[in-house]
Amino acid sequence: MSDPRTYAVLTGDIVASSQRSLEGQRLLPEVVHRVSRELKDHFEEAFHSEIDVFRGDSWQMVITRPQDALRIGCFIRSRMRSEPSYRHLDSRISIGIGAVDYLPEENVSSGNGQAFRLSGEGLESLPSYSRMSLIFPNQHPAVLPQALDVIVQLMDLQMQRWTGKQAEAVSGALINLTQKEIATSWVRKPVTQQAISQHLEGAGWVQMKSGLSYVERVIPRMLNSGKHTST
Repeated sequence: MSDPRTYAVLTGDIVASSQRSLEGQRLLPEVVHRVSRELKDHFEEAFHSEIDVFRGDSWQMVITRPQDALRIGCFIRSRMRSEPSYRHLDSRISIGIGAVDYLPEENVSSGNGQAFRLSGEGLESLPSYSRMSLIFPNQHPAVLPQALDVIVQLMDLQMQRWTGKQAEAVSGALINLTQKEIATSWVRKPVTQQAISQHLEGAGWVQMKSGLSYVERVIPRMLNSGKHTST
């Protein structure tokens, strides 16, 4: 289908997947699909279709509400980093925002257009120390997109330091659960609200939430301004 609307395309790959056991590599798509089902439950308004997994450790998805893309990317990483079956599981993610020329209902990795191109190129150009980027079409002035990407880079730096428990606590906070609700839904043994508070503090959630809220407010303004141009 052809659609002139602006989308966000998330392209990712699992960090150091080849260093895991053959069985671990085989089960990685199941982890990604499980996260995809959770995304559908919590971000239905922005959800186009299931995450499309290819080459075993790479994936792609389309978000119909670009302002939700960063939160969804953070949720994906928080669920992976809290995955009890793997140690330090994580994904690189490049978020490309722009027009889409062709968007299939399934197997979205066969789609094409500006957002797909920006997302794919962004993943290829990620430096070794970075695992997340946010990319817009060429825009004048370019100060605002650069500022947003700096926020994303700082959030990424914090995410790379998360423990499994911190990541799990943040995954609940990202879908607006209270600390009590996060404690109640804890997948490991029951924990207290105080423990959740400590995990969120250690994860830098207050600072991340501030940056995330700013990005979510600014993206619609940028897109509505009509100032961005094609690359």
